[in-house]
Formats: sequence, structure tokens, C-alpha cells
Amino acid sequence: MGPTAPIVRALVERGHEVTVITGQRYRHTFDSLGARTTPLPPEVDFDDTDLDGSIPGRAGLSGLRLARFDLTRFVEAMPHQLRVVDEELDRSPVDVVLCDPLFLAGMPLVLRPRTERPRVLALGFLPLMAPLPALPPPTNPLASARNAAIRRVARRFLRPITRLAHEQVRALTGVGTDLLPFDWPTRSEGILQMTAPGFEYPRTTADVPAPIHFVGPTTTSATTDHPLPPWWEDLDGDRPVVHVTQGTIANADLGQLLEPTIAGLADADVLVVATTCGGTLSVDPLPDNVRVADFLPYDELLPRCDVMVTNGGYGGVNHALRYAVPLVCVGASEDKRDVAARVTWSGVGVGISRPSLTPRAARRAVDRVLAGTAYRSRARELADQIAAGPSTDEVVALICGPDPT
Repeated sequence: MGPTAPIVRALVERGHEVTVITGQRYRHTFDSLGARTTPLPPEVDFDDTDLDGSIPGRAGLSGLRLARFDLTRFVEAMPHQLRVVDEELDRSPVDVVLCDPLFLAGMPLVLRPRTERPRVLALGFLPLMAPLPALPPPTNPLASARNAAIRRVARRFLRPITRLAHEQVRALTGVGTDLLPFDWPTRSEGILQMTAPGFEYPRTTADVPAPIHFVGPTTTSATTDHPLPPWWEDLDGDRPVVHVTQGTIANADLGQLLEPTIAGLADADVLVVATTCGGTLSVDPLPDNVRVADFLPYDELLPRCDVMVTNGGYGGVNHALRYAVPLVCVGASEDKRDVAARVTWSGVGVGISRPSLTPRAARRAVDRVLAGTAYRSRARELADQIAAGPSTDEVVALICGPDPT
């Protein structure tokens, strides 16, 4: 919802009629922006703040079993989602459909003849994974062989999920395809990728035929959203400021990242600013150099930060890059391993593809980022790319404009 809401607001403010197909949890938000909302069918709705509680059969799974369960569920949702989309297309003329890349109704939609459907665009608020799996470009023959081996293993893992997707597409459209289900954005009329060009691996048009538009992060976080805490002026001292967060959802166990970082930096000459985002911190007493809040306004906080330690949420990472903040990125679930890999590859920080880290590892990673200027300089380059990206008016024009020729 976070990266989508600013786009919906911009479209509505410029006089466009917008319908949002969404879960019950977010209907009020989009209604308040002036959009019309249509609920997802109950059998494919879920609460992204309580995945295990809202998706039967998910609790207790981990690793590859959890990954296969989640990906299978995305594919199983396809016919239910497409039914709602088609009802909207039949209700009134539609010029463009903006799709979440994990909204698998996009797959049969883009495979319909262009004359029989509206423009379809993918909203890239996750790392661009096409062609799946997306990997750093090889720099030597060994890396080329490694990438080829990883792709073979990944496609073997995805084989039953891909088979199910192909069966569903044929049943829904009568069309056969060899398209991998999560590569469907490559057949759309464009991908609005919410990052800087320098944070994505290069692609050829053979890899991704659809135009890729780097529009930068869309979210904002101001004092109107989250008030400043009483200790705010402490950030204006001469110590480096290290912000640590596990994002807005993965806060059931703050021992994965927040608590080890606080412990590892307890005797460092830095100011640690931790946001718990609803989680419960078990560190008591707090070290003298630590300040804690539930939420903070990022558009005020990040310009004051020297490093951000994060669990790898794509939106938060790109928000940091908007302000040239180098990163320590620690994550291994959902898309977070891919975000950590991009942090390392792009040179904006230290990426660690693990679910957690020790206090010693946290201290070492932060010290490494603070030790020189290379990470900050590269983060500044990506911040400049984001600043040079399209304005809100230009993003609206991309959405509402003609197909590329």
C-alpha cells in the first residue's frame, strides 16, 4: 500500500478516475484518497502484517518450504484476481491497469492481444526479478558458470509452480506460453521501477522487452505522520548517527537486528536511533548512546543519518538512498536477500544475506561503512540519480500516455 498510495493520490488530484482492487485492510486508505475501491475475493485476501494468522497452512513453514508455499499461493490467486479485474473492465472503459508484480492476474492479462485489453504497467516496488532469478552481471567465466547453475536450480525449484501457472493461463485465455509466472512484467507496456538506475542490474531488451522507467521511491514520511520525540535535538551533535530498523512488518523478534546492533554499538562513539515499529525491545537498561521511538519521520531523520542498518525492505532502502545514506542491509526472507545483494553490488553499503547477525558482526559492518568515503560517495551518486528522475507530473504522464513505439 505504501508506495502505491502516492501514485493513486497524484492521479486523483489530476482529475483521473481511479479504481483500486485491494484487500479489506487498505480500503479505507484508498477511499480517503478519493479513489473507488473494489475488494479482493476473501479467498485471496490476507493481512500483510499477520501473514501466518491470515493465510491458512502458512504457520510453521520456513526456508524452501515457505518459499514454495508463498509462490504457489500467488499463482493460485490468479483466476480469482482476474475475475475481479474483468468485472471492472466490463463495468466501464479502462485506459490503463497498474499491477503489483506479485498480482498474478497480470500474467493472463498481458498475454491477451493488445487490441483486446488496456495498457498494463507493472509497479516495481520490489527488486526487478526478471529474467528470474535476477543475478549480478558476471565479471569472469567462473561467475558466468555460477549464474548459469543458479538459474538451473531456481527453474527446477519453480517447475511445479510454473506448470500450475501455465495450466491456469491456458484455462483462462486459451493461450499457451513459456513465460515464467513472475516474469510477466516483461510483457507489459512498461515497468515503473521505484529505485535509481544504479541500484538495478543492467538488462538487455532481450531480457526485458518492456521499457523500464526508473521513477525513484514514491513514499514520504513527515512530521505530520510521526511527531518528533523529546530527544530529537540529540541528533544535532557531533557523533555519527546510526539508524537501525527492522521495517514496518518484521518486528515479532527484534533480536534479529535491532538488539544485536544496539549491543554491538553500545560502547561506540555513535548515536544509535532505533525504531521498533510496534515491536517490543527487550534491552533494559538501554545504553547511553541509544534513542528509541516506535516510528519516526524519515524525511526528517534520514538527512541526519550517517548509516542505516536495515532488514532490507525495498522501500526503506530506497528512501535512505534518496538522502544518500549508506547501508548495512541484513536479510534473507521474501525479497530481502535480493535487496542485500543489490546493496553490495551497487557499492552503497554492506549487504549480508542472513536472517540475523551477532553484535560483533553488526559493529564490524557499521565500522566498515563509517571508515571511509566510498559508500557515502556511491550513495550520493544514486541520490543524484533519484533527484534527476521523473517528477510526479512526469510519472502520471508515463502512466496515462501512449504505448512506446
